[in-house]
Amino acid sequence: MGELWVAICDDLEDERRALAQMVRGYARRRGRTVRFRFFASGEELLASSQQMRACQILFLDIYMPGLSGVETARRLRDAGFDTAIVFATTSIDHGLDSFDVWAADYLTKPFREEEIDRALDWCLEHLPEPMRVLSVYSEGETQELSLASIRYLEVFGHRTHIHTLQKIVVVRRGLDDLETAIDSPDFLRCHRSFLVNMNHVMGLEGSNFRMSDKALVPISIAHQQRVRSVFIDWTYRKAWEMR
Repeated sequence: MGELWVAICDDLEDERRALAQMVRGYARRRGRTVRFRFFASGEELLASSQQMRACQILFLDIYMPGLSGVETARRLRDAGFDTAIVFATTSIDHGLDSFDVWAADYLTKPFREEEIDRALDWCLEHLPEPMRVLSVYSEGETQELSLASIRYLEVFGHRTHIHTLQKIVVVRRGLDDLETAIDSPDFLRCHRSFLVNMNHVMGLEGSNFRMSDKALVPISIAHQQRVRSVFIDWTYRKAWEMR
């Protein structure tokens, strides 16, 4: 199911440990592994931007010395962080503030296990596309490939070659299985042996997609009309969203 990256920012070490234990339980029940980043203040978190880039979910206390959790969240958003934020605090006084920084949830202490589970389920379901990953086993290790970095997938022999921005990853998994795992409207099955990320399609050339690495990916003759229609609709939708 992949690896989960979680940051916890709370000035109380006991609170950080207790919350981390509940998150570990969630990950274990869902067959995931989890990595943590711990911060004792908003200032420490903001000074560790490189560590935060890898985090998918942030549990953020509101009442901390120095920067409050709300102000920390505002600065994260101003800096362009899409990390899912779950406020974890002792009162409901800042519920409205959570909307201003697009918080995913607002939990009051002490937490119940089902509240943590619900918050994590929602965050993972609504992760922005650039933060979603495909977990694969290749070359003797599990690799986490961001969906945004995948150009296209190609079946060759009895293996699937995943062409990313940095490298080609070869896996012993079928294309149907990988398409299900990716589960993204940005990916289009254009041939029985090819799955393309439409964000990396530069254009149509005859019965092929021209990809961002200059490769030509074939479009199945039997499904050319449908594939072209889906791609054109997707292109217009993306253009509309960027207006």
